[in-house]
Amino acid sequence: MPYKLSWEPRGVYRRYLGDVTIAERRHSFDRICADPRFDDLRYTITDYLDVGRYEITDEATEEIAAMHVGPMRTNPRIVIAAVVVDARIIAAIQHFISLEYIRQPYRIFPTADAAREWTGAEALRFVPPVLHPRT
Repeated sequence: MPYKLSWEPRGVYRRYLGDVTIAERRHSFDRICADPRFDDLRYTITDYLDVGRYEITDEATEEIAAMHVGPMRTNPRIVIAAVVVDARIIAAIQHFISLEYIRQPYRIFPTADAAREWTGAEALRFVPPVLHPRT
């Protein structure tokens, strides 16, 4: 499996390893969202530092961003961090963020320590926006 999930008291740490396909990224997302602990999450950190090949398309990035809408409405208190230095992956994450499908804070960091420091502080101060149903 090209990823590992580590559940923590207030969050989940996902670490991608080796060659990662779009299908495997979707699978890891589905596992997190389907887990009973999802409703209690306050942060997610995804670590891309050990990625070899990483399958990226604009269409897949847009689809995965859209897949976040429902879960982020279910648990709007989550803040999101990525640990990454690969320019291709950073560009894909920036594309995801630019779509503005979700309102949760999403930041990129070069180290896990920096991501953990930010998620710890941000999860405490982040107040989710009030979402009104569309009429």
